[in-house]
Amino acid sequence: MTCPDYLSRGLERAFSRIKQARMRHMPVINDDLRVEAVGFRSWQGHSLGVMVTPWFMGLMLIPREGDDWSGLRLGEKCIHEFPTGAYEFTVTEENGIGRYQVCTLFSPMSQFADQQTAVATAEAVLRGFVGEERCDPVAEDGAGPAESSSSKQRLEERSLSRRDLLRGRFFRGS
Repeated sequence: MTCPDYLSRGLERAFSRIKQARMRHMPVINDDLRVEAVGFRSWQGHSLGVMVTPWFMGLMLIPREGDDWSGLRLGEKCIHEFPTGAYEFTVTEENGIGRYQVCTLFSPMSQFADQQTAVATAEAVLRGFVGEERCDPVAEDGAGPAESSSSKQRLEERSLSRRDLLRGRFFRGS
C-alpha cells in the first residue's frame, strides 16, 4: 500500500529547506541531483521509503500517525528485520518532519551521474528491502504469464541479498 502523496511532498519540502539552509555550500553536494522521496509505502504500520538528496540516500521509517516516538533518544540505534536481514536505523529529528529513523544507503552521492540513476537505485534497494520482485508477467514471446524455468531463473537472479546490498550490487552479476 502506497502512502499518501502529501507525505512525499512534505518530506521533499523539508529536505529542500535543509539543502538551502545547511547544505548548499557543502562540498558533498552532487549538483546533478535533487531532493526526491521515492516509493513511500506502508510497512508494519509505519511509512517506509527512500529519500534521495544531493548529499545522501537513506531508507526512512516515518511513524504512523498518532505514534509517539519521543521515547526514542536522538542518535539511538534501532534494528529492523527485513526479508534480506536485520538493518540498523538511527533515530533523528527535523523540523517539518518530526522524529523518524534512517538507514543511510549512500553518502556522499558522487557516484550518481544523474537523478534517473539515483531514483532507479533507490527503487531497486527498496524492492530488495521489502522482498518485492519486479518482473514482467508476460512471457518473452507475448504468450501470457511466464512460467518457464528460464523466467524463474531470471527472477531468482534479480533477488537482492544483504551482502550484495552492502557492496552496492543491486542485482546478482552486477
